[in-house]
Amino acid sequence: MKEVFVGLLALIMLAPTAALAQEETETQGPPPGVHAAHNQVVRFLQLTEEQAAEWRNIYEIHREEEQPIQWDIAEIQAQLDELFELEDPDPAEVGALVLQRRDLGETLLEIHLIYHEDFVALLDEDQYGRLGFIHRADDVQAIIPAFKLFELIPRR
Repeated sequence: MKEVFVGLLALIMLAPTAALAQEETETQGPPPGVHAAHNQVVRFLQLTEEQAAEWRNIYEIHREEEQPIQWDIAEIQAQLDELFELEDPDPAEVGALVLQRRDLGETLLEIHLIYHEDFVALLDEDQYGRLGFIHRADDVQAIIPAFKLFELIPRR
C-alpha cells in the first residue's frame, strides 16, 4: 500500500513541472505574448529604460539558471514513468527519485526567490507599491467570482 501511495504522490508532484520543462525545450524563443506582457509590466510599474534593461538582464540570468534544473526534473519524471510501467516498481528507487525531485524543486524555488528579490531591489517606493497592489490582487482573484455572483461588485 505504501508503494502505491508513494507512486501516486510522485505522479501528482512531478507531472506539471515535467510538462513545463518539455514545453520549453520544444519551443525556441519566448512564447507568444511575452513581449506584450513585458511591456504591460514596464508601463504599469513605470519602469525607466535603465530599470527595464536591468530587469531583462536578471530575467535572462534567472532563466539560464532554472532551465537545467527543469531538464533534470523532466529526466527524473521520465525515470519515474519507466518505473511505474513496471508491474512492481522498487519503492526505494521511487522514493530516491522523489527525494531528488524535491531537492531540485527547492533549488528551483531558491532561484525564483533570488530573481524576485533582485527585481524588487530595482524598484523605487512608488513602483514597489504598485507591485504590492498586483500581489494583493492576485491573492483575492480566486474569490472575486463569489462577489460577482452576489452582485457585490458593480457591473461595468
